[in-house]
Amino acid sequence: MSGCTSADPHPSADGVVVAGVRANTDASSAGLRTGDRVRAINGVALRDAIDFQFHAADAVLRLEIEREGRRLPLTVVRARADLGVELEPPRPGDIATCANKCVFCFIHQLPKGLRKSLYVKDDDYRLSFLHGNYITLTDLEEADFERIVEQRLSPLYVSVHATEPGLRHRLLGHPRRSAEILPRLERLAKARIRVHAQIVLCPDLNDGPHLARTVAELAPLHPHVATTAVVPVGLTRHRERLPALRMLSPTEAVALVDTVDGWQRDFLSALGSRFVFLSDEIHLLAGRPLPAAAAYERFPVIEDGIGLVRRFEDGWRHSVARRRVRRVVRDVTIVTGTMFAPRLAPLVAALEHGHRARVVPVANDFFGHNIGVAGLLTGTDIQRNLALRGDLGDMVLVPAVTVRDGDGVFLDDLTPVDLARDLGVTVKLVSPTPSALLDVLCR
Repeated sequence: MSGCTSADPHPSADGVVVAGVRANTDASSAGLRTGDRVRAINGVALRDAIDFQFHAADAVLRLEIEREGRRLPLTVVRARADLGVELEPPRPGDIATCANKCVFCFIHQLPKGLRKSLYVKDDDYRLSFLHGNYITLTDLEEADFERIVEQRLSPLYVSVHATEPGLRHRLLGHPRRSAEILPRLERLAKARIRVHAQIVLCPDLNDGPHLARTVAELAPLHPHVATTAVVPVGLTRHRERLPALRMLSPTEAVALVDTVDGWQRDFLSALGSRFVFLSDEIHLLAGRPLPAAAAYERFPVIEDGIGLVRRFEDGWRHSVARRRVRRVVRDVTIVTGTMFAPRLAPLVAALEHGHRARVVPVANDFFGHNIGVAGLLTGTDIQRNLALRGDLGDMVLVPAVTVRDGDGVFLDDLTPVDLARDLGVTVKLVSPTPSALLDVLCR
């Protein structure tokens, strides 16, 4: 996401709310409960979850909590590294949001009528540290910089896109403040804050020599700029009155893979790291073999789609090799996106089959067929695609990433219960891991 903050980036010290306390932990032994608001630790008022983490490192924690309107003291004696506390996420109004108009912004491409939380564009360094959200640094205030350094908020995930100031200014939608990124990254590097950089590649804008310049200007900041991820622009069919953009072509993807392979060899020799990494989608579009697991250097940016397929496929083969039973024991339909289906189908086909296990690629009609990942499938698209297929077996397996954490609702607010009713078959959400899928297929 990009740019200007509309929420207060300096929250008041109202404390943090406990979302859960795990049993048999230091926090539960001390009597901390779900719903308690922790206002201070050892006399220091708390602003957010980062303050909680920072000040909860001591061996003895004297908490000031608020419970049912009453202020109470509570002492936690730390015997383990993990206190056993889960905190509520920040409310939308507490998040520093983006007012920029990046030419490629995915949220600007959402249709109307979805739930409000989907339209929240964050540019909050706290969420970058806590959850790996990408931020632009465009409106980072001096107090924010000082806090990042003081509390060692590392790593941060930074949307760079281009280091050339004029080009980055254009990509970010001409923000009111300077979009120049290198001075900010240099300052973070000097403070030894680790950064993972991202480039959303827009053909005819920041590719070719512009991409080469960006990578060349980031590399001297290694190891503090630890990685640079190159991901393709995602375009939905809802781009009315937005800048004209196009997708990367297969031919361009092939050339890009070859170029980055050369850069990686040079960087590995010079820096001890490959430094720049391509998303799985670019490798698949190019029709090239995925790099070996070692080439991803422990998968530091896997949540950005860098090495996700490689880790799944290697994990699948490892899990299969360890299993006593490798036979499909139920008649199932496995839902996935169009991008991953050709990779998953042969893995499933290689199992012993007592029953059928169909891998069904579901086309994304809601966002458009350019979007091929499973995580953006809607309940309606799954229902429509499967309804045309007739026999679905005894169960439909849907990747759990298609639903929202907590309440299990698809992007279009359908639920797995709705889907099961419409299809007349059991629907089961499955974690997108090899072991979870194999458990359902083979147990």
